[in-house]
Amino acid sequence: MIFEGNAKFQAIGAFTQGPGKAGNGFYNREMVTSRDFTVSILKIFRPGLALDGMAGTGIRGIRIALESGWEVVLNDNNPVNFNLIKDNVKLNGLNSLVWNLDFNAAVAEKFWDYIDIDPYGTPVGFVENSLAHLKNHGILGVTMTDTSVLEGKFLQKGYLRYGGFGLRGIYSKEVSTRIFAAYLIKIAASLELGSRVLLTIRDKHYIRVFLQVQRGVNRALKSLENVKNFTLEGKTIGPLYLGPLYDNEVLDRINIENLSSRSKKLFENMKNEDLMLFFYTNSINNHEVSINEIIERIKERGYRAGRTNFYEKGIKTDAPNDLYYSILQEADSNKFI
Repeated sequence: MIFEGNAKFQAIGAFTQGPGKAGNGFYNREMVTSRDFTVSILKIFRPGLALDGMAGTGIRGIRIALESGWEVVLNDNNPVNFNLIKDNVKLNGLNSLVWNLDFNAAVAEKFWDYIDIDPYGTPVGFVENSLAHLKNHGILGVTMTDTSVLEGKFLQKGYLRYGGFGLRGIYSKEVSTRIFAAYLIKIAASLELGSRVLLTIRDKHYIRVFLQVQRGVNRALKSLENVKNFTLEGKTIGPLYLGPLYDNEVLDRINIENLSSRSKKLFENMKNEDLMLFFYTNSINNHEVSINEIIERIKERGYRAGRTNFYEKGIKTDAPNDLYYSILQEADSNKFI
């Protein structure tokens, strides 16, 4: 028996690191943050009809029903998972429908207020159909775990799958997240849907984006205004989504009280991510200066600053570029290491 959030459930296999291996009834503990934020976001919106389309053990859909009050249909095309989900739904005292359909067939059954895509690997092949079956103002929550195609050795594959070139190095995680967001926005726009990015997660082996859509050609065109190529370190990358990665209203309304410790840590950094595009580092003269000291000195000057989830040694701030480097040099000269 496994407990997560308000749910209890059974699994056949469990993984504590990385994406694990796809199999019958597998539960990934590293995705707790993904499920925490799914529940937290849906709590903010009026309850509607949700599809957990690749439900596995059913834990995400069960938590949505128990903690967010939404009506949830749980689906998995694996017959072993299908039976496991039914048992777990009963275990939690729910009456949720459980289906044993191909994902795209399940999506096509209804129009949904929320659709969750959480595949083992790439979500390409599921996104367009899901967006086409969202109600107006509906929300898509979608995960990709094939991050290496945007951050590692297989950048050509990333271009083929997501329509953008990533890069390696310290900025790779933010670049990949913005390429993935751009990909979703472009697919939505092709269906004449405007997009509002509610929240993004870049944690460990995965990227997750929550996107709310609204019908209209003008709204779709407006969304594309933030999708552009970008020159970084002398390389042209993208197209990237250059707009806000977090909706301030969503961040303000998320209740972090019952989140896991990992989710709370990520949440605190989310407040900093849109202070600037990419980030500064704490390195100067071939060594590192205390991040906390730099952040404190920036705040003393009346600016905002904090850590980023995209790089452990990165700092985001709304302070001007020249001020940042003067503070970095000042901290270095006083040996705050």
